[in-house]
Amino acid sequence: MTRWTDFLQRLRGDVHESDRNRWLAILGLNRQLAAAQGQREVLTVLVDEAVRLFGAERGFLVTVQPGAPGLQVEVARSLDREPIKNADKKLSSTVLDQALAGDGVFSEDAQEGALSAAQSIADLRLRSVLCVPLRVGGAVLGGLYLDHRFQAGAFGERDLPWLLAFADQGAIVLHLHRLLAENRQHAELLAAQNRDLVNTVATQAEVLAAPEARLSRAELRHALPALIGEAPAFLRALQVLDRVVDTDLPVLLTGESGTGKGVAARALHLAGPRRRGEFVAVNVAAIPTSLLESELFGHVKGAFTGADRDRVGLLRQAAGGTLFLDEITEMDVELQARLLRAIESRRVRPVGGDREFAIDARIVAATNREPGQAIAEGRLREDLYFRLAVVIVRLPPLRERRADVPLLVEHILQRLAANAGVGAKRVSPELMAALRARSWPGNVRQLENELQRLVALAGDDELRFEQLTPQPDVAVDEPGPLPRLDMASVERWAIARALAAAGGNKAEAARLLGISRGTLYGKLDRAPD
Repeated sequence: MTRWTDFLQRLRGDVHESDRNRWLAILGLNRQLAAAQGQREVLTVLVDEAVRLFGAERGFLVTVQPGAPGLQVEVARSLDREPIKNADKKLSSTVLDQALAGDGVFSEDAQEGALSAAQSIADLRLRSVLCVPLRVGGAVLGGLYLDHRFQAGAFGERDLPWLLAFADQGAIVLHLHRLLAENRQHAELLAAQNRDLVNTVATQAEVLAAPEARLSRAELRHALPALIGEAPAFLRALQVLDRVVDTDLPVLLTGESGTGKGVAARALHLAGPRRRGEFVAVNVAAIPTSLLESELFGHVKGAFTGADRDRVGLLRQAAGGTLFLDEITEMDVELQARLLRAIESRRVRPVGGDREFAIDARIVAATNREPGQAIAEGRLREDLYFRLAVVIVRLPPLRERRADVPLLVEHILQRLAANAGVGAKRVSPELMAALRARSWPGNVRQLENELQRLVALAGDDELRFEQLTPQPDVAVDEPGPLPRLDMASVERWAIARALAAAGGNKAEAARLLGISRGTLYGKLDRAPD
């Protein structure tokens, strides 16, 4: 507004015919801008009109290209409206530098005065010069440059505010078309992501529709060794993960607490092309909202009390790698909106900063809540959900994959032994049967904690059933004496639980207990009525 206020103040008084013509030219440019079919066409008209109305010999419009060094000559025209060849060598860099750093440069005769010392002025033999910057807000987009090599005094000081008005029209054109180009680029990116999404959804549908007999780890293109299990419900999740390993599609991991969502996120990272980058994990529920914003987006020194240095933030720290956002539904909804903008634009502005930085991280999020319910309760923004849930992978609870319990037990015991530098403990058949029969509400995490306890309490190389933490099946109002435990009672309890888990199928119950069908039939025949 300051430029236009100064402009109007300097034009107070009599209105010259030339001023009237310039007003009409600006109105005409506005009409052409509204109906613009292309950036170059409107800028060419702007330069031609400026050359004609100001009596210049030549006119140039130069731009500052984002991310590129130097200036680019967009339009260069002579008085007879012909393009100027080798235009970048026909204008003074000294004049441009001074004009773009301030509010413009005006010289009645450049061969005299302050500009005469510039080499480019002497080489080009310039006399009259008039140049102003093209600005939008605080950003300089380029400059509008007029000159006359043969006539001194071709321009007057009164021409400077008028040329600023022309420059404002050029700045509007440039800014508008750059926004349009960014929108086209964004639309192309979204279209590519949508194509990937369609392919991924089709793949998921194919996997979910596959009969259980076809499910096998041998079909996976990536080993995913950290994800232990071969149960059909688990293999379905693995097959979806396997198909998206080599993409940058966002993944939302769902499932109960303890099902291994963090392990799956890391496995996805390590198997894919981003494994050379950093895997950055953050549990958003464990960090107060006031600190989480800085943790994710970073901050500049002095942004708040205690910010004694710049911090890049996790979104930038994960550049070239993967950012894992655990318990995403626990994030403040206002912060979710800012996260959504960062993911969509792939740019982030640190807290207290005045510039944005590009981000290049694959986003993997996780929640132990049902997403639809979290949206209904206002815990999760629906637009953020659609951005994160391009691929959804549900990790089944352990009670839906009881056949994987022996594999998990062996894996966990091997890892515990390796960490302790000792041999792995063995598991008695009775204990393994009981481990398989349990419901494990805390899932794999609870199983691991129980095995750690058993290893710590074991007196020899074998873990036994009697060391297992009792699992109460019936709640009692008052504590009372524990029932007498004997092997026959425990055996009957284990058989009953196995039969219940197998839906009454005795062959499956025997498999769960780790015994033959004949042995199970014998025990059932001997059981008291």
